[in-house]
Amino acid sequence: MLNNVGNINNFSPMNSLSVRNVGANTSLSNMMQNSLFPQANIFNFGSNMASTPFNFRNSLMGVRSNAERLLSTLNDMRGIGRNAQTPFGNIRPVAENTDILQINTVDTNRLRNSNVRSLSVDVMQVAQSQQNRGSAFTGNALATSAGFTTGANQISINVGNSRFDFNFNVTSTDTVRQVQDRIAAAINNRNIGVTASVSTEGSGTGQTSALTLQSAQTGATVQGQPNFTVSGANNVASVLGVDSVTRQAQNAEFRVNRNGFSGNVQTSRTNNVDLGSGISATLRETGSTQITFAPDEDRQMQSFRDMVSAVNGMLDSASGGASGRLQRELVNTIRSSSASLSRIGINVDRGGFLSIDERRFRSAASTGALESFAMRDRSGSQFGFMNRLTRTAGNIRRNPGGFVNLNTNWWFSQNQQLATRLNQNMNTGLLFQTMM
Repeated sequence: MLNNVGNINNFSPMNSLSVRNVGANTSLSNMMQNSLFPQANIFNFGSNMASTPFNFRNSLMGVRSNAERLLSTLNDMRGIGRNAQTPFGNIRPVAENTDILQINTVDTNRLRNSNVRSLSVDVMQVAQSQQNRGSAFTGNALATSAGFTTGANQISINVGNSRFDFNFNVTSTDTVRQVQDRIAAAINNRNIGVTASVSTEGSGTGQTSALTLQSAQTGATVQGQPNFTVSGANNVASVLGVDSVTRQAQNAEFRVNRNGFSGNVQTSRTNNVDLGSGISATLRETGSTQITFAPDEDRQMQSFRDMVSAVNGMLDSASGGASGRLQRELVNTIRSSSASLSRIGINVDRGGFLSIDERRFRSAASTGALESFAMRDRSGSQFGFMNRLTRTAGNIRRNPGGFVNLNTNWWFSQNQQLATRLNQNMNTGLLFQTMM
């Protein structure tokens, strides 16, 4: 709220005019000049006068915005209000034998709430697709010599209750390899749930080729029964050697053991399985593996990177002329912990700006030094770096005007009452709604 002010130096508290009632097409400059300051044009200082209420507002907004960003980053690191998500409260499951099992994704909230203390997985069987591998033929063998009939031919594949016929021609000059390629292309173009490929072995005149048909998906449709069968006119399937199953389809079988108790055997048509507790994994081969729980080093490192970026953002505000006091408080806080920061791979330059030494930083993450640094602060020590930085950023957020130079702003140095009022109105949102 703003009263009409007859003289710029007799500014009174904003308490009568609601700026929300100002029309959308009314500029703030005109509103303040004509309605708030009818006897003084506060915006016509000439081209050399860069300091205006808008510059002051921008300084306040920049300082407070950087302080809020830094506070948010520090709160995430220390787990304030979001313990399930703090990088130093999360653990990452790791399979000791990745040849048997590979961890894919982790729901950290489910894992945290599951209270799993130990976990192991027994893989009795991995899921696999049915495969019919055909006979091998030399590369220059003529199709007619191998047993194909010249003219129209047909091969049929039965998948479930559906039959798919593939017609092709054979000439007297076609090689077996040409016929194999022709059949494979026809099958793959139909998307019937069976894929075809032609594999080769050897080289030169001794090279051979074989047609292989395989289920597009792993797992058995009916346990013990083939997922598809192959037949065809003119005995084509038998000539190619694809009428017999060379590898049966099967489902994965595995058991998850938690906290010393053996789980029930589970089956899956795929090798991508849910181990429970928010953990998904891919089964690779039979065997047993223990799953250990380690700190999430990647998230820990990212949280420190975010903190470094936020600190440097605050220092940019200070070095940009916002306030010597702001710069002094930040630099004093940072330099007082420069030795401990250096030990975890974070360097401090003369201006207080932070940078990361990747080699020492990653080493600190792998040895648990990053976690120790954060946990020491989270214990509540008032001398901890992050706790001191939190207090400094909190002070800046609560009173950004106290950290913005008024002495360098001629207009506000002559109108301290208005400057104070603008600063006080930051938390109400009035200043920002009117000066955007």
